[in-house]
Amino acid sequence: MKTTRREFIPFSFYDHTGMEKHLEKMARKGWMVEELSNLGWKYRAIEPQRLHFYVSFDTRASQFEPEPTEEQATFQEFCARSGWKLAAFSGQMQIFYNEEEDPLPIQTDPEMEIRMVGKLARRVVPLYIVFLVLGFLLGGGWCVSLVNTPIKALTTPGGVLMGLYGLCLFLYGAVDLIVYYTWRRRALAAAQRGEFLPTKGCHKLFYIVMAVMALGLVYWFAVENRPGMRFLAGGMLLAYVVIFLAMNGTKRTMKRRKASAGLNRGVTMGVDVILAMVLMGGVTWLFFQGVQHGVFSIAEQIEAPLSASDLIGVDEEKYLTTVSVDMTPFLDRREVRCRTGFDQEELLPGMEYTLVNVHVPWIYNACFRELCRDTVVQAASHTREMLTTVQYEPVDPAPWGAEEAYQFNLEGEFQQKYVLCWPEKIVQLEADWDLTAEQMAVVGEKLKSA
Repeated sequence: MKTTRREFIPFSFYDHTGMEKHLEKMARKGWMVEELSNLGWKYRAIEPQRLHFYVSFDTRASQFEPEPTEEQATFQEFCARSGWKLAAFSGQMQIFYNEEEDPLPIQTDPEMEIRMVGKLARRVVPLYIVFLVLGFLLGGGWCVSLVNTPIKALTTPGGVLMGLYGLCLFLYGAVDLIVYYTWRRRALAAAQRGEFLPTKGCHKLFYIVMAVMALGLVYWFAVENRPGMRFLAGGMLLAYVVIFLAMNGTKRTMKRRKASAGLNRGVTMGVDVILAMVLMGGVTWLFFQGVQHGVFSIAEQIEAPLSASDLIGVDEEKYLTTVSVDMTPFLDRREVRCRTGFDQEELLPGMEYTLVNVHVPWIYNACFRELCRDTVVQAASHTREMLTTVQYEPVDPAPWGAEEAYQFNLEGEFQQKYVLCWPEKIVQLEADWDLTAEQMAVVGEKLKSA
């Protein structure tokens, strides 16, 4: 029969009521908490019984203390005289239990309870603010990009993942703080009446957020097709896990040897810094090695569907053609640049184009607007003209074999910049010369099926 078990429940830092109710539920199932750590709570098997629990916080204590501080020991003696026994403690948290049916409460002053939680909040809230700012920048920036530049926002798996993580950080941090300060305001009002107000945390929301973040990571691993990126990300995740486990292992070992809090903190942080430098240095070295050998790019594996040499009838070797590729379940983007190579004496006309295959119909129009808007802004910045004088205008799509075609109009003068539309496909093309009808037909034939 199993005599121990572990569980990890991410209770909100202020939710002592939720912790107490959960511990009472576990005792009725035959489990008593005996150890608290960053890896979760450890339980030992007991006879199922109805127990009362009380969770206390002491911000003067440290998680590196090998034993309860003098203040904690005094408080534990006071609780013991009232029938409250210490079940487990770790740093600032102490958990007591009482076997009596109707025990005397440890805390009789609701204002003192509010002050106890408030002291803990003053240490935790700054970290929440950091998460909020980081989440707002990552998630908010991604949302703005999703509206204004959906192609760029959706074709980068890492960008989608970071945006999703930012939104999750911001959502959980904002909701948890709102719940805490709402409880505090109501608890202060209840304290004036001499009443205690139970806390209610957001650990269920945390589970949802973690599930979404896990799905986002699975999405990234499934979508990311650049060789070496999965290996690099896996190495970084493994490094973080090793550092986390090493820190916790070092701290626990030092506590078992009764090392002082200062020595424990110094040794643990030293192990953390050294291990982080070694592991992150190794990952960084692998990254640069991968960059040198091209394992983080798939551009070399994909040929350009259309080159300038296909249109003007010169040798392809006279051009330097580069391809940038991004692929996700939402859409694919290929950016191709055809320019004269540095080793060529003759300067030949070049071209560049962006080919977008849209897999989700509802973002088609947004992608079209992005391709038009990017060129409008760029042209306006170069000419310093009003935006109203720079626009794409519909032209005859027949020479291209497209369903729709638009040409860039600058101050009444058409430029060799086009946007071509087919079902589920949009192309933005710019050439250095005036395209003939025959060349337009070649462009349409090659890009339509690309």
